[in-house]
Amino acid sequence: MADMLTDLLIYIAIGIMTFSIGAILGYQILLVYYKKRFMVIAKQCFDAGSVIPIIDELGRET
Repeated sequence: MADMLTDLLIYIAIGIMTFSIGAILGYQILLVYYKKRFMVIAKQCFDAGSVIPIIDELGRET
């Protein structure tokens, strides 16, 4: 019985760790993606001299 409880606690700990690692990696990947996307939109706004590209991007994202 104690072995089953120990195994269960180990599996729960592994599950929590993999969830935490996945959440952190997902956050970092999304952060890099949107930072890169923002720089592209900022360059388009600079080239166009207006905020129209930001409005277009907001329309695509929503």
